[in-house]
Amino acid sequence: MNGKKAFTLIELLVVIATIALLLGILLPSLGRARDQGKYVVCQAHIKGLGLAITMYADDNDGYTYNPRNDGRWQDLGFGSNYTGKWLKATDPLAYWGIAYAPYAKNRKVFHCTATQRVDDWWHVEDQEIYKYCSYGLNGYACNDFGEREHVRLCDFKRPAEFILAQDHIEQLLDDNAGGDMFYIPEDQSINLAQWRFGSLSQEYPYAVEECFRHFGKSNTLWLDGHVSPIKETTGEDIPAAWYKGH
Repeated sequence: MNGKKAFTLIELLVVIATIALLLGILLPSLGRARDQGKYVVCQAHIKGLGLAITMYADDNDGYTYNPRNDGRWQDLGFGSNYTGKWLKATDPLAYWGIAYAPYAKNRKVFHCTATQRVDDWWHVEDQEIYKYCSYGLNGYACNDFGEREHVRLCDFKRPAEFILAQDHIEQLLDDNAGGDMFYIPEDQSINLAQWRFGSLSQEYPYAVEECFRHFGKSNTLWLDGHVSPIKETTGEDIPAAWYKGH
């Protein structure tokens, strides 16, 4: 009798093994390509953010906005008090991006697609709102920051060496005692200490990785408008002048 020719079990196993091998080779490459795409998109977004800040300053005699240190775009409220309306930039819970949003094409420039979590994602049901808070704004670039009142962007004499914003888990880099900038504070032995040790590191165990979310690098926006990465660091190679401007 003439039967139909079929694959033998061994032939099927060889085919399956070949497919598995090809997938093992291709998937890492596809993953790297995807991550590279996020890196490029992030650079475009943070550059657009810089344009928005610059245009705001141009319309306000060189001054930037004196921001609030929170990450909300909308009024979340609680229960029946939820409105969903955009907060005013002056609201104590407002994200600093609200002040610059009218100068941006859309809210996407405040979002990095590689972001996993930011500091204020405590409203689990509203994480979609908090995702537009991917970048940390350098407090020293802000008008009326700390003891530096009435600071204008043109006051910084080395714009190519002054950080305006960068990938970060925090929204506003206010140079607090725990350390939220990449340089090492005088009373610390390492940068980002508040995120490496203690209660914050337990609540956000991947905080430092979030600051360097692109292949161990942080996309950084400089005052002159260029964007370049800073490799993951413990701070020894980061001068304070990059943040303070002097």
